[in-house]
Amino acid sequence: MKIAVTTSRENQEVIKKAEEIARQLNLVYLPRKKRCIDSMRSEYGLSYLLVVEKERVILQGDTRVFWHPNMAVPRLKCLRQGKSDNMIEAMQLKPKDRLLDCTLGLAADALVAAYVVGIEGLVTGLEASKYLSFLTKWGMENYRGQNTHVRRLLKRITVLNVSYEEYLNTLPEGFYDVIYFDPMFNRGLKNSSGINAIRPLACYKPLSREIIDKALKATRRRVVVKSTPTSDDLHLLKANFIVGGKHSSVLYGVWEKEG
Repeated sequence: MKIAVTTSRENQEVIKKAEEIARQLNLVYLPRKKRCIDSMRSEYGLSYLLVVEKERVILQGDTRVFWHPNMAVPRLKCLRQGKSDNMIEAMQLKPKDRLLDCTLGLAADALVAAYVVGIEGLVTGLEASKYLSFLTKWGMENYRGQNTHVRRLLKRITVLNVSYEEYLNTLPEGFYDVIYFDPMFNRGLKNSSGINAIRPLACYKPLSREIIDKALKATRRRVVVKSTPTSDDLHLLKANFIVGGKHSSVLYGVWEKEG
């Protein structure tokens, strides 16, 4: 995948920011020179251009990807109204808990979890894709939206660009209360624009029982894996039980820590 950095306009402040991002990601910076994105991609044979604007960064190719809290906002509203959330129910997440999200993506689930664990809790998000990790971390750190509730929650999330295989090997036993996986779906949820937008950037690697066992060692209470009704992964990985009804578009497999 070939990616370069450019700007939305010829503004010196934005250009300086784009050049710094290019250095940070070890990418080539291309001056915009009033060219359209599609012609620049064609001219340089690029899969994506990382387009730096004054207040956001967009990874633009056949689809446009940028960080935003929209997917989490309605779920947060429901929780504040005292309604349930299937992911939170599967996790049995509580205030002051430490959660490890092994597949952060655009951090919608992490934002919801950050609300539940509260100011004394901790949410660590792992993202193996360098570009998704950058987009999410930069977007969260530079979010200037009017939703002050979201801004407070973002401060509770730590983003790490590392694979869960590597990170799990570094953890002492029982370091996190809950460990969560949301593997990129190879099928299903085709009408989800958020998921479809990040498919080309995501790391596709099926979960193994070995990874589940490593996660169980590193958790105090339980491991939770998100899946779909069309997948048999939760059964193959021998989940203790599954949360979600027969009409649910999303299921959660749960493994509880013994003892």
